[in-house]
Amino acid sequence: MGRTIVSRDGWNARPPKRAFSKLRGVVGVVLHHSGVKSATTGPFTVKGFERYHMDSRGWNAIAYNWLVDDDGVIYEGRGGGIVGGATRGWNSRTESICYTGWGSGEVSQRALDSIKWLVSDIQGRYGRGLWVKGHRDLASTSCPGTSLYHWLQDGMPLKADTAPEQDWDGIKAYVAGLGAAVARRPLSRRRRSRGPAVRLVQAKLNGLGHDAGPVDGVYGRLTASAVRSYQQRSGLKADGVVGKNTWARMFL
Repeated sequence: MGRTIVSRDGWNARPPKRAFSKLRGVVGVVLHHSGVKSATTGPFTVKGFERYHMDSRGWNAIAYNWLVDDDGVIYEGRGGGIVGGATRGWNSRTESICYTGWGSGEVSQRALDSIKWLVSDIQGRYGRGLWVKGHRDLASTSCPGTSLYHWLQDGMPLKADTAPEQDWDGIKAYVAGLGAAVARRPLSRRRRSRGPAVRLVQAKLNGLGHDAGPVDGVYGRLTASAVRSYQQRSGLKADGVVGKNTWARMFL
């Protein structure tokens, strides 16, 4: 699927009031929504956010690194590698994506496709696994809205009609087979666990916003820490070991 990406020049962005600062030590991606019901699409909408941020709030520029409208069009806000202004306390360590619509309502598949693609692109630019969180994970807010947040927590799935046909029975059997092996021999850093079951756990954790590091099939320090974080959030024993209970909560 092709992506329409509109540069700052393309939507006629105003120059920042002060020179942009470069990001250093990026750790994650933060998803926002505009909070505007029945929002319009197109450059005019993005210009409206810019006016509000710069003129009403007095900020340096539009706050977000990236914006995605309901048509799936991606707009360069401050852009990649630039300190944003949307996530207080985290602006110097994250890139932000704003869905320009209402994240508690129905979000179009086009928008979800583009958000997921953009997350993958950001992670690829930094060459390592970055966590992905909703704004509400980092501040007292309902942002990015109920629907969008639940989609994020579910691992950003896409509808079957936008993806190739999948052998779901085969996938389920494969996951069940790995789960049986995990039940016999749990995954842990102490055991120096490696292999496809570890890769599956790492991908799941990263998709849920727990930074497990690269999806390399090696159960290292970051993976163990992410497992403990997931277990704490899920009400499980937080021992950093993936046994049958943690596996079942993740995949069944």
